[in-house]
Amino acid sequence: MKAYKYGLVIGLVMLNVLGFAQNLQFDANFENGRLDTAYLYSGHYRLWPITNLHARVTGLQGQQPQFAIFDSLGYQLRSYHHMVYREEGTNQWQFFDTAYKAGTTSYYYFQNQQSFTVDTIYLAYWAPYTYSDLQAFMNSMVNDRNVIPWIAGTSYQGRNLYAFEISDTSYLDCYKQKVVITARQHPVEHINGYFIEGMANYLRSNDSLATELRKRFRFLFYPMCNPDGVYNGSGQNALGQGLNREWADSLAWGGTPEVDSIKQDIWFKTDSAFDYGIDIHANAGSNLAYYWWGFTSSSGVDSNLLNRAEHYVQAVALVDTSSNQGTSLYQNYIQGNGVNSSKTAANWFYRSGGAVAFTFEPTSEPLGFSGDNALGVDRYRLAGASLAKGFRDLGDSIEPMRGFVALSQISGAWLSAEGGKPPYQFYWESLAGGPSDTTRFISFFGGGLTRVRITDANGCVFERVVNVPYMNMPEHSFSIKLYPNPNEGSFKIEVPGGVEEAHLSLYRYNGQKVWEGKYKFLEKLNLDLDLAPGYYLLQIQSKTGKVGQPLIIKP
Repeated sequence: MKAYKYGLVIGLVMLNVLGFAQNLQFDANFENGRLDTAYLYSGHYRLWPITNLHARVTGLQGQQPQFAIFDSLGYQLRSYHHMVYREEGTNQWQFFDTAYKAGTTSYYYFQNQQSFTVDTIYLAYWAPYTYSDLQAFMNSMVNDRNVIPWIAGTSYQGRNLYAFEISDTSYLDCYKQKVVITARQHPVEHINGYFIEGMANYLRSNDSLATELRKRFRFLFYPMCNPDGVYNGSGQNALGQGLNREWADSLAWGGTPEVDSIKQDIWFKTDSAFDYGIDIHANAGSNLAYYWWGFTSSSGVDSNLLNRAEHYVQAVALVDTSSNQGTSLYQNYIQGNGVNSSKTAANWFYRSGGAVAFTFEPTSEPLGFSGDNALGVDRYRLAGASLAKGFRDLGDSIEPMRGFVALSQISGAWLSAEGGKPPYQFYWESLAGGPSDTTRFISFFGGGLTRVRITDANGCVFERVVNVPYMNMPEHSFSIKLYPNPNEGSFKIEVPGGVEEAHLSLYRYNGQKVWEGKYKFLEKLNLDLDLAPGYYLLQIQSKTGKVGQPLIIKP
């Protein structure tokens, strides 16, 4: 048995229980293991604790034991709760066949209808989600270009506080709403790990809605706030603290290392404000499936926040596909006022970040004996995807600005933008002591490192430092006029004074030549070309030099 309180180990035992054809051995000497009591009584094995029970049982082959847990509170184990187990060497959690509970505060009995064919199983209240499971999930996202992982700090015992963001980094953050998701403050609430995986996997997918959500939102995940408690099978952190009552409005460090680190990290990553905050928990004693604590009419918050909260909750219920009955298991209303004066994460989300804030409380078997009441981990992942889909109508209506820098040995560098709010302002500056300009096209002939910047009418800024190709230009050159510009392919060229042996080349911004012409003498020229909309460079070379002029073809 492993149990930790205030950082100290208080027990470690191996129990041999007699009474069947052979001994059954119980222990919790593994990651996330927790077993305080196991003894034989009247033909069944009585175990303790309840919701964070996670024990290994050996000596089972050919036997059909009955187990029991005492529900001293009368609500932690309903008569239709489904305990789970997995056979050693597999990762597949499955439900025990039968369950029985005689009264409110009484023993809950569970067993299989057939004898075990394996020697060792792991049994638990609900499918465990361990620190190692999270590490494996983080490793699975390493090469995903839409995922930015980091470590938000360390726990009291030195375990990583993992964090990651899902967003389309090719679109500027200044247009995106920010969503903070925390989970596993209470280590015994295992199933929220699968909700996190489902939400994250959907947001990483190629689904068209997921692609759009990545443009319009930054989703910041803190998937396991209490890794010490999870690893040790405890209900608190290694200092004996229950994390969800350790959040305060202040950002001052308050002696709870996990919460203090995560608060500081959220504040830094969101620039002190974010739009939505969801703290995912799990409720063992509820007969509601997936329900919310958040803003209600008694919260005293701005009506806009209240409306956004209600819209989101209803949208999640509408898109949920996790129920076998073809109906959502989500409640499409907010069950209680979870944002008040308490020191919970949801309250901190609202008071410190200005966010629409929720405590989300899924349960494991909501509908009773005849209902859709045996929810496995795949169902939890599907339900988690619904948490992401609920944001579909909540993003900014402005298409986020995306800036482009195209480099070419022939044409120098082009700046262009799409989305955002035109008109755009363009600026570039040589970092090698060269000139600066405010045009889309960079054609100075010294080359080298250059800072480029695009600003739209909302003040959103795209900025890069690029290495512009060197372009050799003869000392003697000439000037040209090109008009109208932009145009639809019909334009005029004038060369004051004219030039001999003029060779004209027209390039796309990427350096692809699309047209050329040669003239013995060029002073005025009308051109009517069939060109696709976009950015081009007209280059004229003669005996006296070479010049370039940008050309924009309108749609």
